[in-house]
Amino acid sequence: MAQRFFGIPPGGQHECEILGSGQEAEEGGTRWKACKKNPGHEKFISVQDFSDFYLSKLDTASQRDRLKAVIDLTVRLRVNCTSVDRPDGSPFSGARGSDILRLGTGFIQDVKGPLSIKHCPCAECNGKVLRKFWIFMVYTAHHVVYNTEEAKATKVDMFYDCDSCLRDGRMKSTLGFEVIKTVPENDVCHMLCVTHDEALGERLKSAELSWGSGGYTLNLSGLDLLPPCERRVFLTLVVSHPHGQAKRITLGEGRESESPHVEYNAATCPGSSGAPVFECTTDLGDGRILLWLPPVHSGCLPAASAQPQGQTDQRNLLSRSPQERETKLEQRNYANIW
Repeated sequence: MAQRFFGIPPGGQHECEILGSGQEAEEGGTRWKACKKNPGHEKFISVQDFSDFYLSKLDTASQRDRLKAVIDLTVRLRVNCTSVDRPDGSPFSGARGSDILRLGTGFIQDVKGPLSIKHCPCAECNGKVLRKFWIFMVYTAHHVVYNTEEAKATKVDMFYDCDSCLRDGRMKSTLGFEVIKTVPENDVCHMLCVTHDEALGERLKSAELSWGSGGYTLNLSGLDLLPPCERRVFLTLVVSHPHGQAKRITLGEGRESESPHVEYNAATCPGSSGAPVFECTTDLGDGRILLWLPPVHSGCLPAASAQPQGQTDQRNLLSRSPQERETKLEQRNYANIW
């Protein structure tokens, strides 16, 4: 019952990165190098490489700006609390009451501000200070942030696109302060955040407006790295912080699974839990359309090669590329639809 409560299919496991007592950056880097799921991380595209080699292939500046906004709105989550209210048998219930660091990913939506006609609700102001602020939602997996107790101990890192962002101030951070909605059976969570940084608030607001300017669909026909679609197959684009490291983009194939799950072979790693999973379909003009609302990455299933007999069709669907007819990426990942 506890597994179904968190939207986990049979045999599935979540993909938070759990760090010990070492230095965060150093330990995350060690996990990256020692990764057994995706050794070498060849399928993970850095933000810089994606910008340099792929964004320029889109037809218009608007398309490029909107896809860049999708990347900018993806954030790293550092959760320094495991709530005592997590139920027995749920993810991380054995760590209840501890401050063990857990890393995941989220996606910003619903940016509002500047607001100055009511008192700021953040922990610093505590609803007692009339101060200009921007408020926004972070959508993530419920197993990453369970409740408001955990939200208040969650650091939201924005624009962590490369290692130098940690040193030169380009990465910006704020704290969560409230979980206002969860859908436990689908493993999704809405966490509110606040910032008083005007430049940051306006940048987030601009990114969300850019992404939403086309009705939340985006033609990606120009990205020749996307293979042709086949019947019953859609393409997936995942933006996440694998192992808590700088943001990466991965692409692959997916299919609808038993509700509320979507399965795909776009590469993910521990740290990717909560990441947005954008579905790309083929329209009548053979265009690639990025769909809204993105499912939330929740975890992975046993490798395709480990599946029992009788599941050959599903295994082949998720382990081959329509272009190459084979792939080195033998993994099955899943997200949950809202």
